[in-house]
Amino acid sequence: MNALIQNLIPYLLLYKYLTIFVISFFAAFIVPIPSGNLLMIASVFSKAGYFNFYLVILISIVANILGDNLGYWFARFYGERILSKIGFRRILQSRKFKELEEKYRTHPGFIIFISRFEVLSTLSINLLSGISKTPYRKYLIHESIGSVSQVCVYGTIGYVFYTSWESMNTITGKVSLIIGLITITLVIAFGKKFLVKKMNT
Repeated sequence: MNALIQNLIPYLLLYKYLTIFVISFFAAFIVPIPSGNLLMIASVFSKAGYFNFYLVILISIVANILGDNLGYWFARFYGERILSKIGFRRILQSRKFKELEEKYRTHPGFIIFISRFEVLSTLSINLLSGISKTPYRKYLIHESIGSVSQVCVYGTIGYVFYTSWESMNTITGKVSLIIGLITITLVIAFGKKFLVKKMNT
């Protein structure tokens, strides 16, 4: 089990739903904490009667959506300015990045959805969505569907496989890593395809 998650379990038992909300919110907003693992553990405790499973799911969904949306708006208003100050100005102002922004802004759906299942991908895509000024309605729809799906998947795994949740936790960790790599690959392929199309026109 992740050492950080182990250290968070006492807070989960002590502060219950507040811990779930705070960790899920900040994991979605800015801190790369594997909140899905904590959600899985909370679901295991729900099976033992320590939590209300449906309340765990509801709080996690609300916290994820609020954190994601705050991250999007923060990136939209301040992301480019902050990244420029820490050495990314040339990349952000390059022609290739501007073209990638344009293409991503038009078709962001699947990438936003799948990135919800891996914390670093979530934060990266929230940043890209905000900086590229992806239409908020598009972002919100796919982010919400992805967040609900992610919470339900992790919660259900913990609740159904409560007797072997540690094994399932290991498996989901590996799957999350694969999803992260897929997200990165999609963004790169997305950009290359767009650039090739631009060059041929």
